[in-house]
This record gives sequence, structure tokens and C-alpha cells, in this order.
Amino acid sequence: MAIQKDTIHKEPIDFIDIPAPQHSSGAYYRVVYGDVDWNKDGNFKRAIYVLMGYESGINYRRVAHILTTSSEPNGLSDLDLVQAAIQKLKERYCSNSEFTSNITPIY
Repeated sequence: MAIQKDTIHKEPIDFIDIPAPQHSSGAYYRVVYGDVDWNKDGNFKRAIYVLMGYESGINYRRVAHILTTSSEPNGLSDLDLVQAAIQKLKERYCSNSEFTSNITPIY
């Protein structure tokens, strides 16, 4: 598949969908591992990012508002579920050195 110059996201390498019916019927968070071009200059970087999905498809314009209060009978919040999905993708695709070698201390 040819990537257009203004493309920000390539096809995902992998993703995990998490139901989010409290947003709307059929809504879900899509936690994605893939290539992203923030500056639209053809310089793609691997990233994990979260999108909102609906029955009509993925919304690339709407920010995923991840709820921090429990919406599950087991007491887990949407944030807990999204963090677990991020961890799972990180374990599948990111070796320790690959994932942490370019992190700049912020404190």
C-alpha cells in the first residue's frame, strides 16, 4: 500500500479493542501499535496510541477520553483496561532497550 504524504498513521501492526459502551452503544477504545508521522514529513516512528472507535468506524479526529472511574463489575476503570492493553502491546513488540533507550528523564 502506498502511503500518501499527508498520512499520519500507517496500517496498524497490531491493536486491541476495548468495549466502551458508557460512551455510546458500540463504542470502543482501539489501542494501537504502529507507525506514526506527527509532522507529515515521511518520518514515521513506532508508537502506541489510543483511538476511539464506533459502530461507524474509527474516529481519527476525536480524542479518546479515557474514563478513570470504574465502569466494570470487577472494579476496573477504562484507564486500567487501556493500560493493560498498552502493556500487552509493549510486551509483544518492544524490547526493554528498544523501548527505553531514547527516554529523556523529565524530573
